[in-house]
Amino acid sequence: MGAVRKPNHDAKLDALERILVAAELGFAEKGFDGLGMKALAASAGVSQSLLHYHFGSKDRLYAAVIEHRSSLINQERQKLLQAIEPTAADRLAQVFRALFLPALGPSGGGRAYARIFAGLIVGNARDEILVRKNYDDTARLFVAAIHDCFPNSTVTQAAQIYLAALGVLTAALPRDGRAGRLAGGEHLENNQDEFVESLIRFAVGGAVAIQNG
Repeated sequence: MGAVRKPNHDAKLDALERILVAAELGFAEKGFDGLGMKALAASAGVSQSLLHYHFGSKDRLYAAVIEHRSSLINQERQKLLQAIEPTAADRLAQVFRALFLPALGPSGGGRAYARIFAGLIVGNARDEILVRKNYDDTARLFVAAIHDCFPNSTVTQAAQIYLAALGVLTAALPRDGRAGRLAGGEHLENNQDEFVESLIRFAVGGAVAIQNG
């Protein structure tokens, strides 16, 4: 008997996954304007007609890449956030750990998505809409958690702390060893645990400074 073939829907799923992977890498390397759909189809190993059939336009494909990656990051963030004990002495540090770890780990997509995310933060109206749609709900959970850590603070201060921590994360995401180059030493990023903990300590110190200001 011959080998059993996978159902057609499995083949379609494989194609969609290849498209999303190729698109994430393509947008990271060439930017939105520089990535052509024809070149992307070739990179993903699919026909251009199939690419247009599933996504229709480059805008829709870009949105799908953001939605796919952000859903992985947000799911892990919310899981870690929910596991934090309300009475934990290091609760604020755990909140920042829940914010940082998913983006710096496998869910975060590595340096490729780091470039895309950095563009989202300072992007145009299209990027602002994508941030609102894919990140704001989870961001509000973190703002609330930070506010709970500082009962005497305002929600505005908590939001400022969140955005400052996000800035720290955005700068750290590429992990290109620049800090080591500037210091003339080894790359701190090579030790993942130490690297994350240094970011957390910095974020905690900044949060306290903002709250006391």
